[in-house]
Amino acid sequence: MESVASSSAPHHHGPRLTVAQSFSDRIIRAVRHRLRLLHRSGSLFYVLGATGNVYTVNLSAAISCSCPDRATPCKHIIFVFIRALALPLDDPCLRRRTLRPCQLRRLLSLPTAADALASAAVRERFRQLSAHSRIAGGGGARPPAVVAEEGAACPVCLEEMGRGERVVACGACKNVLHEECFLAWKRSCRRRSATCVLCRARWRSGGDDPDKYLNLSAYVNEDDMVEDGGCTLLSSSVI
Repeated sequence: MESVASSSAPHHHGPRLTVAQSFSDRIIRAVRHRLRLLHRSGSLFYVLGATGNVYTVNLSAAISCSCPDRATPCKHIIFVFIRALALPLDDPCLRRRTLRPCQLRRLLSLPTAADALASAAVRERFRQLSAHSRIAGGGGARPPAVVAEEGAACPVCLEEMGRGERVVACGACKNVLHEECFLAWKRSCRRRSATCVLCRARWRSGGDDPDKYLNLSAYVNEDDMVEDGGCTLLSSSVI
């Protein structure tokens, strides 16, 4: 009798990413995603993320990033390495979780690549907001009362916000709007968490949640964050 092959084919699970593939994917995202450097101070690099959040990369003995990604190095750390510091893709520091003192000294002595920087206007806005956050959060003092700038218009009703009117500010992007307009917007969210009408971050009033991410999406335009495509850094022979 002629043998009949079993009709049940072996079950194959979907392809799993290897460590090398996962690392290569993070390199691609670090290069192609809309990331920019806002400020550099000693071992700290303040990176503007693709959604407008600001993350802090610390190049120290144990490399770290304030983003929620648990992978080390995350795309923001890789961005600092290959975009801000212009390291080649075969540099041994690129895959490390820790740095030796000699490696750290070498990295921190490298200049910042100009093409990795955010626009001057966005960097200045970051400087202003970060300075305000330090003042508001220092010494356990209560944050200052929200005051709209003279002539500023509410982003909801588009009416000018007068000095005597009650206004509130988003804790993420710091934009100010009428308190009444915000409450109407909050009611429209029904059971969902209220978000900022501009940056769409979960609403927290200025001064709340000191561990939140600073968000600059309201101050970034297309000219500031041009997406990088087809970058010559991504050589398949290296990745």
